[in-house]
Amino acid sequence: MDKRLLIVEDEPSHRLLLADNLTEAGYRVTTAATGQQGLDALVEHLFPVVLLDIRLPDLSGIELLRELRERQPDCCVILMTGQATIEAAVSAMQEGAHDYLSKPFRTELLLLKLERVFQLQQLRAENLALRDEGALSLASASPSFQKLLAACRASAPTDATVLLLGESGVGKERLAEYLHRHSLRSDKPLVRVNCAAIPESLLEGELFGYRKGAYTGAHQDHAGLLEYADGGSLLLDEVGEIPVAMQVKLLRVLQEKRVRRLGSEQEHPVDFRLIVATHRNLEEMVAVGSMREDFYYRLNVVPLQVPPLRERHEDLLPLIGQLITELAGRYRQPAIHLAPESYRLLERYRFPGNIRELRNMLERLQVLCPGETIRPGQLPPEVRERTAGTGSGSELVQAFRTDLSLRQAVQQFEVRFIERVLEEAGGNRSAAARRLGISRKNLWEKLREPPTVTSG
Repeated sequence: MDKRLLIVEDEPSHRLLLADNLTEAGYRVTTAATGQQGLDALVEHLFPVVLLDIRLPDLSGIELLRELRERQPDCCVILMTGQATIEAAVSAMQEGAHDYLSKPFRTELLLLKLERVFQLQQLRAENLALRDEGALSLASASPSFQKLLAACRASAPTDATVLLLGESGVGKERLAEYLHRHSLRSDKPLVRVNCAAIPESLLEGELFGYRKGAYTGAHQDHAGLLEYADGGSLLLDEVGEIPVAMQVKLLRVLQEKRVRRLGSEQEHPVDFRLIVATHRNLEEMVAVGSMREDFYYRLNVVPLQVPPLRERHEDLLPLIGQLITELAGRYRQPAIHLAPESYRLLERYRFPGNIRELRNMLERLQVLCPGETIRPGQLPPEVRERTAGTGSGSELVQAFRTDLSLRQAVQQFEVRFIERVLEEAGGNRSAAARRLGISRKNLWEKLREPPTVTSG
């Protein structure tokens, strides 16, 4: 997503503060102190979003808005206005402005509005692309992943709620796109909500929407993301981060298919297919009371476990080739090549960050070394260091003493092996126990009672 935006603000300190805060938040910021400077910037760049002060020294905000709508009709304009010009802002909304903020406003609120604007702008383009996109990126030779894709294909045409479980970076959002693309709702939006990225105090308003005056700063009616998903699919990413109080309200919407905006007595019907994703253990959350049991059962209709990259050994080399081709095309550069010894190091690396880590690594190499053959010395230190000696498990064997009985040596190896698997599972005991083929209770007992080793 191109996070470029233009700030047109004549007050220097406010302009500088906005630019600093938004740059720190990851936006590519261009500033203008006058309406004419803003028009000049529009000639040089396309801006998905413009923050526009309604009062400027040379042009009125309305005049600049009209010019902007003519030059860049796909641009979303957020007006900045003082209390004395609220009526002018409302008029500007009728001229095509997307939203407005009343000064002074919190940076947190601005960032939330910007995130929402960029997200909504992308919905149509993304979903058009999804309908045309093939399934090549999800092709797999891994038996575990082939089984997962078969389950996705079976559930996609239905409206059953799908719960995607797996470590961070394994591609849960990609699978959500796959489910939507192959559903009967593919001509409607797939609305993504990162539940961990929205502050708890603002989550309800973003999901349910609000009426004008519902709370301080609610200057106009706003539809919530649940309404935007009507007819399509709703992805609740990091669903484990939703507070218990919000779980109750969401459960009601999921059961009754109706949503009520904050501050309103009127309910709106909503009809969407629910997809949820999390890296957390929801059963443990239910056990400790951080997730309601009825909410969990409402989500756990079709649970699908997404295997980590280290369990998809057959897919690593095809994924590398696919990602390099994609990245070279994106940056219009000659593709990098991996030397055979670099491939071998990557095959032995465990990729704790999964596909996201692999992609970031290859993107860095593609940007910095276009067209080069990548040697082991150019790979990240963690790849070179953590793969040293892992081909035969020698680091687990070399420290063993030969004055132990066979039973003691086996016990010692077992504890070290369990600790290694637990480390690779990010400390998640349930995931580690599944890989080891034992119960969580058994795993806990083995770690709590290490073997007694006596010297000869």
